[in-house]
Amino acid sequence: MLAQSKTINDFYTVENTVDVNRFLQNHSNLINVILEAHPQIRKYFPTEELRLKLYVDPESSEWEYLIISICANPESADEGLNKLDEFKENWWSDASYGVAVNLSIDLEFE
Repeated sequence: MLAQSKTINDFYTVENTVDVNRFLQNHSNLINVILEAHPQIRKYFPTEELRLKLYVDPESSEWEYLIISICANPESADEGLNKLDEFKENWWSDASYGVAVNLSIDLEFE
């Protein structure tokens, strides 16, 4: 787990690391998908910061999942959304099979 966690840390800025690691211990099938996602995301978003964080539903703390956030410039929101659609169509729609309930990939504008 530590070696894989280090690899994830090499590709993503991990927020709430303890919670993310706990979640990955319980959902280890996500690790390879998260690692495979990085080069696929980079085809569409070559320089944007990528963050990995655990989202906990404020209404039900039992409902939680990981989010990979692609930090995009709000001035190019349309372009970013178009790239995200292409990414999802070309890779994520197949790769997410069986893991989409526990992992989401979205844009974050800042």
